[in-house]
Amino acid sequence: MSTTAFTILYGSVLSKIKDYDFLNLQEDEIYAVLSDYIRPAVAAFRICKQDLTDRTETEFNCELSDIEIEILANYMVIEYIDSNYIRVPLALKQGLSSKDFNAFSQANQLDKMMNMRETYRKNNETLLSRYAWIK
Repeated sequence: MSTTAFTILYGSVLSKIKDYDFLNLQEDEIYAVLSDYIRPAVAAFRICKQDLTDRTETEFNCELSDIEIEILANYMVIEYIDSNYIRVPLALKQGLSSKDFNAFSQANQLDKMMNMRETYRKNNETLLSRYAWIK
């Protein structure tokens, strides 16, 4: 039976987000952070043709298609944005020292994050629609 390692999913997520907090972490620490977003992503991907609940600590016990991986990765990115930027007061996230982030006010940064979240949500809706038509 073919499986899909979570590291493949993590690679897709990491290609979509660039978090300065990750620069100081080891690969296994980054994966530990990202693993928290698998369950909500699986719960959100209700129409998946695979049984995503059949998984171990490191992999799904099925072979996911590219579109399934992208849909899950997008859901993980949405959850990541929600938990780190939208549902958490930005005052707690002021550890960012990058000049890029200091150029924006907190309200402007929140607005940008909400726009990015909406972009990922719309992209995922398109992917889900295409996925539903695949036989």
